[in-house]
Order: sequence, then C-alpha cells, then structure tokens
Amino acid sequence: MEEEKVLKSTAEKALMSLAHEILRKRNRMSLLEVHEKAAAIMAIAESKTEAQQPPAEEPKVQPALEDVLQQPVAEIAFETVDVDFAERLFEGSNADFQRIMSMLNSKENKADAISFIEQQVQPDYDWSDKEGDVAAFIAHVSKLYEA
Repeated sequence: MEEEKVLKSTAEKALMSLAHEILRKRNRMSLLEVHEKAAAIMAIAESKTEAQQPPAEEPKVQPALEDVLQQPVAEIAFETVDVDFAERLFEGSNADFQRIMSMLNSKENKADAISFIEQQVQPDYDWSDKEGDVAAFIAHVSKLYEA
C-alpha cells in the first residue's frame, strides 16, 4: 500500500510539472515539442495505470465510456435542405422557406402537408411556371412523412 501511494504521488507530481511547463511555454512550443510532451504524459499515465492494475487473473472491467467508444458508429440520416426551393419557390427568401417547413413539421400526415402546400402556400407565390420545382418540393415534403 505504501509503495502504491509513493508511485501515485510521483506520477501526479510529474504530470503537474509537465502541465505547468506546457502552460508556461504554450505560445513558444513547436509541434515537435508538443508531441514530446504528449508522449511523456502518456508514458507517465501508462506507468501509473500499470501500477494500479489488478492481478492478471482478475478480469478487467471496462468503464461505461470505454464500452460506448468500442461500439460501432451508427449512421445518422441528416435532412438536407435544398437551397433551390428557397430560391425558386419562395422568391429567394430562406426565412419564408424555413417558416413553411416549420408549419409543415406540425402536420399530422403527408396528406395534410400536401393539402397545406396546395391550399395555403401555393396561392401566396406565383408557381404557375414552376411545376417541376413544385413536384420536387412536394416529393421532398412527402419523404419527411415516410418511415
């Protein structure tokens, strides 16, 4: 036990010394010096953890963070906003586009959303010559209700 305290105290002092040195020289250190200090810190940390490790016959229990870090990263689907909709259908007003998208987000289902577009949004804008853009916008909105 006494030996463990001495090792812990020595490692902590060495880490504190390195930390103070990095803080003092932070604006004048080269990338190589930063790497050397990082290697020294890692060496101290590794020797500290080796001294604290339980005997080999006991299984090592990983902390919850380590478990999470070992899990594969799940793909996340991000909604991509087509800027052309704001430019072509909402007269270049991104604020109008965002406001309409916010209102569409409150609709219960795809039919309500499409009805809202056709009855309340479309009359406010001149989309008479933009059938392709309107169809693409409705398809984009429809995708938001699929899943």
